[in-house]
This record gives sequence, structure tokens and C-alpha cells, in this order.
Amino acid sequence: MKKIKKVNKYMVRPYLKKTGGLVDDNAAELANQEEFKKGYFAFTSLRYRPQDGLLYCGNTNFGNDLLRTFNLKTHEFTSLVYQEFGEKFEIKIHRSLELGDDGKLYGATSCLHGVDKRLEGPGGKIFSYDPETRKFECLGIPVEHDYIQTISLDSERGMIYGFSYPVFEFFAFSISKREVVYRQFMDSISHISAIDDEGGYWGTWSFLHKLFRYCPKENKVKFFNHGFPEKGGGGMYRNAGPIDRMINGQDGFLYVATDLGSLYRLEPKSGELTFLGKPFSSTRLPGLALGDDGLLYMSGGDDDNCQIASYDRNAKRFDVLGKIGDDEGEKCFRTHDIEIVGNRIFVGETDHPKRTDYLWECIVE
Repeated sequence: MKKIKKVNKYMVRPYLKKTGGLVDDNAAELANQEEFKKGYFAFTSLRYRPQDGLLYCGNTNFGNDLLRTFNLKTHEFTSLVYQEFGEKFEIKIHRSLELGDDGKLYGATSCLHGVDKRLEGPGGKIFSYDPETRKFECLGIPVEHDYIQTISLDSERGMIYGFSYPVFEFFAFSISKREVVYRQFMDSISHISAIDDEGGYWGTWSFLHKLFRYCPKENKVKFFNHGFPEKGGGGMYRNAGPIDRMINGQDGFLYVATDLGSLYRLEPKSGELTFLGKPFSSTRLPGLALGDDGLLYMSGGDDDNCQIASYDRNAKRFDVLGKIGDDEGEKCFRTHDIEIVGNRIFVGETDHPKRTDYLWECIVE
């Protein structure tokens, strides 16, 4: 059985917060602190690009420095200088970074300002970044004044799907047309969803967090009358839905990790959910990725008790690989995303109450 053999940690620059608590709860105060704006980074989205061997890191940063690369050989971070392209209300790339078949990165921006300033912001943009030309391009603003918490890219069909924030609207965006082709208030939101083999995008709707599927061929949503057996939702942030992470398992099924820390299998034809189990006793399961060995790898836990596990679909078995922490006694406070590169699992940390966050490297053997 595989285990975590070594853990390394990397940060953009050392920084200790002057005030405790979560950044989201103190955003208005922190936004005016220049030292905080320069020094605080959280890792909210991770994407590895094999063409250049770089890990692209979507960040939370109040100075609008939202996208950096991490060199796996030199362990150096390089800013892509998003702040010169963006605007002041764009504070993070939150579960909104995808790698296209064309080699470009596609992303979207979220915010942390209060409702009192909502109409001042133009709205979160969908953008592309071309690593070859090192240029950003704005593809559009799907929802005026509202920002974007999550996107999923369908390169084959040229579509980007997502949810806006603070008003939870689902949108379907055509890359070629540079426009929204479907948009509807859903009263629920996914941390990040997925697309099935037929191109259908899945999410949740209503305060009861029932399932829906958007069909791009019909440009229509099918609303299901059932959700998850466990009454999750609200574990990530107020009124959020239970989907912490969803992926296409490349076996005809979608796999869903929930905010209660459970793993489900979703059958796209019927929307049937099968409970597979719970790898950890704690809540939250935001990291979920498919390994080259066919195993599902996941990260979860909270409050300095974060772990990595795997799920063998053939054996129907969870294995805990170990906790995310190093030999110096430092622990990962809260995981937000994972990316697998060979035998290394990179974990993006967020929300540490006292310091800037780390990019964790867990070497598995």
C-alpha cells in the first residue's frame, strides 16, 4: 500500500498576519493593509502543464497578483503579473483554472468585497493565458457586477461552465462566440463540478441542493428532484451546496466529494448517486484527482488535521496515505485543491489564520 514518504512545503514569501481569523471574515479590514496585500497568498487552484513542466497556481491575493507558476525543479515561484491585466476587485482565482487542449490556461476571477460595494465592481472575467506569448485575454464577463467562484472547461465543445458569486447563477459560456448562451439563478453552488462523457454539466439547484444537468445540445437544464442522501451544504461558506469536488472518472461515471467528507459515484444517465464511503472522520473533501494508476486520490480534513487518501474502484477500498505536515512540525491548515505529477501530490493550502499559505508537496511511494 502506498504511503506519504516525504513532505515539502513552499511559500511565495514569508508573512505573518497581524490579526487572527479567516481572511474571508476580515476582508474589508485587510484590504487596506499594504503589507498584507504584498505578503499574503493562498493556493486556491492548481493546474500542471506538461508542455513546459510548470505548475500553475491560482492564488488569493489582495494585491491582485493572482497567477503564478511553480518550477518543479528549482522550486521557484514566478508571477505572471495578473495585476497589470486585472482590476482591484479581482482577489482570487477560486477553483477556476483549467488547461485547454490548445495549451492555454483558462481561468476566472472571484472577489471578497461586501455587498455594499457590489455595484462598484464590473464583475468577474473569464480569461485565457497563453504561456507561449505570455499574454492574457479577456473572453467576457458572464454576470455583470458578480464574480466567479468556479468554472469547468469543455475543450472539445468549446464551452466553459460556472457559477457566479455572491448571487448563485449558473452560466454556460461559448468560447468561440465570447458570450453566455444560458444563464439561470440556481440558489445553490458547487465548489467545482464536472462534465460527463456526453458533454453534460452537473451541479445543484435550490436551497435543498438537488441535482441538475445542463445539456449543451439542447441548451437546456434538466432539474432532478433528488440530491445527496446526506444533508450537506453550507460547509464551505454560507448557503453553498454540498459538492466540494467533482471529476469525470473516465469510466462512464462522475465521482463527487462532498463538504461532509464523503465520496459518491454519480451515474449520468439517471443521476443515481451511490455512496462509496468516507475516507476521514473529519468534514471537507476539496481535493479529488485521478491518478495514472487508476486510483482516485483525495485530500480533506480541516484545522491542522489534513490528510491524503486513495480509493481503489476495483477493490472498493479506501487507503489513508498519511497526514500533510513536515518534519519541522508545520501542518497544513486546510486543503483547497490537489494536482498529481508522477509520484508527487501537490496540495494547495488556504485560510491559515496566522500566516501566508503553503504549497505542499507530498511524495508518495
